[in-house]
This record gives sequence, C-alpha cells and structure tokens, in this order.
Amino acid sequence: MSAIPALPQPVVRKARPLPKKMMSPIAVRRTLRLVAILVVGLGMAFPLLYMLSLSLMTPTDVSAYPPHLLPPTVNWHSYVDAINYLSFRPVLNSTIFSLSVVVLQLTIGVMAGFALAKIPFRGATVIVALFVVPMFLPSNVAIIPTYVIAAKLGWVNTYAGMIIPIVGQTAFATLLFRQFFVNVPRELIEAARIDGAGWFNVLGRIAIPLARPAIAAYCSVTFLGAWNMYIWPLIIAPKPEMATLPVALAPLARSQYQLVTPNVGLAAAVLSTLPVLLVFLLTQKWYVRGVVGTGVD
Repeated sequence: MSAIPALPQPVVRKARPLPKKMMSPIAVRRTLRLVAILVVGLGMAFPLLYMLSLSLMTPTDVSAYPPHLLPPTVNWHSYVDAINYLSFRPVLNSTIFSLSVVVLQLTIGVMAGFALAKIPFRGATVIVALFVVPMFLPSNVAIIPTYVIAAKLGWVNTYAGMIIPIVGQTAFATLLFRQFFVNVPRELIEAARIDGAGWFNVLGRIAIPLARPAIAAYCSVTFLGAWNMYIWPLIIAPKPEMATLPVALAPLARSQYQLVTPNVGLAAAVLSTLPVLLVFLLTQKWYVRGVVGTGVD
C-alpha cells in the first residue's frame, strides 16, 4: 500500500498595515484656521478674564509678586463693596443716556438714510457729500462750541444737555442706512407705491423689516459707545448726581486718592460691562445672519 503524500502547508502571509489616512489640504487649512481663531480669541479675551480673576482676589493677592493668574481664595465681598460704592444713580444715568442716544440716533438715521436712498429730490447728492465731512473731523474738535451752545440753552447738568448734542452726531448712521437702502430692489418700493402706500408706510412695512440686521448691529455698537462715553458727560454734567458709570468709575483709577482697594475697583469695572455683554448676547444672531445681497430672503 503506497504512502499518502503530505499535503503542502498553506503559506500564511502577514497582513500589511493599512496606510494612515492623510488629511486633505482643505481639512488642513480648516484646522489651521480654527487654531488661529482660537489663539486670537484667547488673546483678546485674556484681559477681560484676568480682570475677572483679579476682582475675585483679596487686596494682598492683587498686589502679590509674581502675580496670580487665578485667585488663591475667592473673595465675593469685593462685589458687595463695588455695588455699595457705585450706588444706583450712575447706573440709572447711564441707562437713560445710552438708550436715549440709541433710540433717537436710530430713528433719525433710518429715516434720513431711506430718504436719501429711495426718495428722489434735488440736491440729494450734495447732502450725502455734506454728511461725509463730519466723519473726517476729530470728535473732540466740537466739544467746546457744543458746550458753549448747550450752556446758553441752559442744558448744563441736565439730561437734555447730555443726550441731544450726541444725538445730533448722526452722520455715520445716515450714511450706513443710506448705503443699505440703496441695495434694496426698487421694484419693491415701486410696487408698494402703486398700491397706494405712502412713504412712511413703505418705510415701516418694507424697508425697516429688511434692515433688521443692520439695525441690530448699529444698536449694539452705538449702545457700547454711549455706555462707555466719558468726556462729554463729565463736561456737561459735573454734578455727582448726574454722573454716568464711566464718570463714577474714574476715581477708582486714581491711586493717589486711595478711595477703595484695587479688587473693588476691578469688580466695579466687571459690573459695568454686564449691560454691554447682555446687549451683545441679544443681538449676536443678527451678526451671524448679516446682509446677503439685497437683504431679501
């Protein structure tokens, strides 16, 4: 009986490792862009975060060397002292001043911008050119003449003296909304006019709804500028009961007076930024939406 030949052994091959997946150039650029945005964002936010950290420290920790990035012990009492120092009147003054400036400037800017963009009349180009001129002049140049006029009108230490001269500075608002309304299709305006709508009706039902992103952006920027304004409220309303928040916070930066400790001053500065932060959070979605094309969805 013949022997059975041995079967050949199967050759076992080692599996080749799968090649590592390489990132596409688009993914690399996107990653680098996100990293750059994160680094720039942290750099811009660091002063505010450090101010918040210092406001939670004790006076000894604030002046320690080397400085602490985070508070060794959280001290919430500095915010109680800051609230007691500021009182309610400067907050009320800043709120009245800022909201009045925003509402009145917005009303004048929207109406004037719409008229210059969509209502045909002789001399519109000359008026637009005249609105450009004040934007090239430093704002401090007009402080003395404006104060003289306000004093002769009896507006010193009054809300009218604080608000009305700032409301008159509407060149930027007028040009901003004029440029926006220029891009609105003329067919929409003409269709409304054919249907019998007046200019105020067209403005309220067509132009303003389309301009909501621009209105929200302008309101937030103008509120920020009015809330942080220091020189004009200090000059026109020197009485303590008319002081706005920036005027009330100014003595905290003068170390020679030794009014309060540094952590209390920083806590007061943090509290003064909360209304601006709230306004930005309420209007940030309009920044994201923006204005695409003519603004028509």
